[in-house]
Amino acid sequence: MIIVRSLDRSDLDAVTADIPARAPEMYRRRLEQQERGDGVWLVAWLEGRAIGFVGVGTHNDRDVDEMLEARGYALVEDLYVEEAYRRRGAARALMEALETVARDAGMPGVILDTGVDEYFAAARALYAALGYVDQGGVYLGGWSDPDRSGVHLVDPLTIWIKRF
Repeated sequence: MIIVRSLDRSDLDAVTADIPARAPEMYRRRLEQQERGDGVWLVAWLEGRAIGFVGVGTHNDRDVDEMLEARGYALVEDLYVEEAYRRRGAARALMEALETVARDAGMPGVILDTGVDEYFAAARALYAALGYVDQGGVYLGGWSDPDRSGVHLVDPLTIWIKRF
């Protein structure tokens, strides 16, 4: 059975070891972000092993870019499940827990963006099955990788919204 709970300092070593797809420093930054109240990071666990995570931002008015992107909705950040554990319900469990956090925070719904290529097809199918609506069109989203200095990427993305 998949269990989802917010990231805790006592989980840091296990999450870092179990989900090597992200740099260890990223997990520490995300925990600090959560401890400041700038979001919640949820971790999916299966048989005591961390297998995935997702972040949810609920109004970070100190970050203008995030405010504009979220448009007053809870903002999904970096849904990820280790490849060996995909198609077992972890992403669904993470998104459902994220929606609970957003509702409890009084948010009107959730907004996210996702890639348009085939790699993101399963994610788009999950979002549609959970009631998210593709807002149509494609935009270019840019980001800098905080774990790799000087790495800046631009991806074509679509925006999805679920209203409560």
